[in-house]
Amino acid sequence: MRETLRLLPLGDSITAGYTDNPKWDHPFKFGYRSGLYSRLSNVGYNFRFVGGSTEPWTGISGDPTRGGSYTPAFDLRELGQDGHRGYGGKTAAFLNKNILAYLAEDDPDLVLLMIGTNKQDRKGLDKLVNTITSTKPEANMILAQIIPKTTYQQSIVDYNSYLRDTLVPRYQALGRNITLVDLYSLFLAEPGDLTSIDSSLFSNGINHPTNQAYDAMAEAWFDAIKTIR
Repeated sequence: MRETLRLLPLGDSITAGYTDNPKWDHPFKFGYRSGLYSRLSNVGYNFRFVGGSTEPWTGISGDPTRGGSYTPAFDLRELGQDGHRGYGGKTAAFLNKNILAYLAEDDPDLVLLMIGTNKQDRKGLDKLVNTITSTKPEANMILAQIIPKTTYQQSIVDYNSYLRDTLVPRYQALGRNITLVDLYSLFLAEPGDLTSIDSSLFSNGINHPTNQAYDAMAEAWFDAIKTIR
């Protein structure tokens, strides 16, 4: 095992950390990555976030600097820890086209994958998981059940059930290093009631978490990492 854990956050705009683009009514704080950085650092993990996405700084979906007048108080860029592969609006198909290049460049020991908000593509996800776990068999993957949208969608629940009951167990049976984390339940007003979505936890009223919700996601990722690393 390498001395420094190379940790790759992989997914869409939620991985990049968008908060209500393009209006940015909620200040950008790197999404779940800032809270995860703090938690890992506080208990002594030697790690580096890896990944070459330049979002959200490219400005394709709003300006997180608010015209240059705003900088996050806790800035992962200053720490050299803004690495990730989060791409706004993208799906498993996009990641599949690029994943071999990402793996070669980023060389991760641990992949945090959350994809499906923009399209619940089961076949695409299956292909992506297979490519990652077979190309990097010594690495670990934590696959997330995706978060809800403010309006309940049965397709998201069905997708998450597929991850939990079919996809992850099948790859575990093949000896792949994959585990599951539930991020959906973090957004429920009533635990166990999958329809009781707390709309106050969404910064854009649709699908992007507030900073409070991102921090809860960070805690869930952190708990999952501790079980395997």
